[in-house]
Amino acid sequence: MKEILLSFYFFIAAIVGFATSFRIIFSKKDYEKSFFLGLFLFSLAVVSIYNFYLSAYNIKNFPDLIGITKSFIFLVAPCAFLYVRKVLFPYSVFKNYDWLHFLPFLIYFSITIMVWIGNFSSFYFVDYLSVKTNNPFSVLSLSVWLLYAFCQTMMILNYDIKNLKEKQLHNKRIINWIKHYNLMVLFLFSALFLHFFLVQTTNSIDYSCYVLISSVLVFTVYWLYFKPQLFYDYKEDDSDYNGKENIGFLASKEAKNAINIVKEFPPEKKQLYLAKLDSLFTSEKLFLQKDLMIRNIAEKTGITIHNLSNLINSEFNMHFQDYINLKRIEYFMEKINDPDWKDLSLEGMAWASGFKSRTTCFRAFIKHTGKSPSEYFKIIRLGVEKDHSYFLKQSVS
Repeated sequence: MKEILLSFYFFIAAIVGFATSFRIIFSKKDYEKSFFLGLFLFSLAVVSIYNFYLSAYNIKNFPDLIGITKSFIFLVAPCAFLYVRKVLFPYSVFKNYDWLHFLPFLIYFSITIMVWIGNFSSFYFVDYLSVKTNNPFSVLSLSVWLLYAFCQTMMILNYDIKNLKEKQLHNKRIINWIKHYNLMVLFLFSALFLHFFLVQTTNSIDYSCYVLISSVLVFTVYWLYFKPQLFYDYKEDDSDYNGKENIGFLASKEAKNAINIVKEFPPEKKQLYLAKLDSLFTSEKLFLQKDLMIRNIAEKTGITIHNLSNLINSEFNMHFQDYINLKRIEYFMEKINDPDWKDLSLEGMAWASGFKSRTTCFRAFIKHTGKSPSEYFKIIRLGVEKDHSYFLKQSVS
């Protein structure tokens, strides 16, 4: 009776896992994020097939080929890690090496194929490989999976610390889901690791770890169906933000950081400095650099940091970072009707304009224009104004 109930549970978990994974993998929204999450669920579903094979083998014989499915457990940890990394750090510089994460799976999968083919022959090395690959839960594999979960946890902590310093707004639902998802994965591999050392070997099959694996699959699928917004970083409509509150917050912040103009430049020198600044931004568009610092411009123009800061303060009545964001907004407005930008999301446009995030772009828009990007899109679509120059707030000299 126990085997029948377990077989039924594993079979249901596999079916819903396959259905959900296909739905996510072939989703058109946030494809790269969807792919790793879908592959995570797909691998758990395939492992659930192996669990079903183990529990139902005493009831009815199944083809030995099904034993190959156990190799898909090697995909779970890498896919979970890559999914979290893609959500938190979508522009990671290491994505060209992502294929390395799948090498253990490819090696183990190839060996299981060789063992299955070797069952039709009488080679000694096939029996040796069969013994070595009989159980995918080894000290090495469990340690690597636990290391993945640990690195995933550290990545989330680093993300929290980084954004706490930058004081940026984020979709809390997504972040909370990622934290719960991480705890679930961490618990899974910690439990498997402890199970390997604490549970004594017996003649009968211990199904506890297999039940745990399928339970993680069922839990994830459950959340997908009842809270699907957690799995996709839906672009919150800018109307969700209170524009007046943002403007008030930024105004109070400006009041605390009042601009102090300590030096007036002679007209000739001021015109020379302004010409250098304008030429630099026109030719090289340095404001498109995400981590642009005032010293970078000082090195390019030959103007000291002190003089450059005073020039921007006195001429434009704003701080350096506000001036750079203004240049980015002007570039954003110039490129909005560019054919190359027609398929970009707001986040993509913000990134292409030099902003680090959609939130930073939104705040800069509110600060310099008094309107949100979505409101500006409406103006463009309705053709209210051909020239957007009036749209920017005029700085008071």
